Amino acid sequence: MRDFRTLLTDQVFLGAVLNQGFLYAALFAYLSGATYVLQDIYGLSPLAYALAFGLNSAGFMTFGYLAGRAAERWSIDGTLSIGILVTGAGAAGLLMAGLAPMPLWVVIVALFLLASGVAISSPPATTLALADYPQMAGTASSLLGMVRFGFGGIAAPLVGVAGATNILPLGLVTVIAVILAGAAYFLLARTATPAPHPTPIS
Repeated sequence: MRDFRTLLTDQVFLGAVLNQGFLYAALFAYLSGATYVLQDIYGLSPLAYALAFGLNSAGFMTFGYLAGRAAERWSIDGTLSIGILVTGAGAAGLLMAGLAPMPLWVVIVALFLLASGVAISSPPATTLALADYPQMAGTASSLLGMVRFGFGGIAAPLVGVAGATNILPLGLVTVIAVILAGAAYFLLARTATPAPHPTPIS
């Protein structure tokens, strides 16, 4: 409990963890809503849906790897900021599709950007959260994971509140989550002055 108190009073750690919690809320909202959006609304076959989901999974894996290298060689703050912006672009696309009919490709691109943006954010945010606490890395990591999956579990059911033929709740949940993620980072983690962290933690 003393370790948890230490972590939760650290502005950088708290900002990074809340940032990830809200971004993973957007990701879990996508995971929860993509099936009915792509199959029930846009009529994709199971095979076509699997291909679309596989594309997003490939994007998550690829951009997560690239973000780790970019954070190490370029900028932790810059990489995390790009991740938030890319996720926000995907969420905005979903909100647009909820407000007015959009072609399938718009939704596919929006989902790809959302998943890829979360992947971009993960290595630098994890670095910010864990790098100052090697002596309690397990505790810090468990708290980060709990917030990621906890926020995701709260957000996932919200995308279906209007039924399986409406994209608007998915757009609203993801946009609000990204706004809160950005606020957590820019108001807490970015305004602080952490020590330099040379090696990102994937």
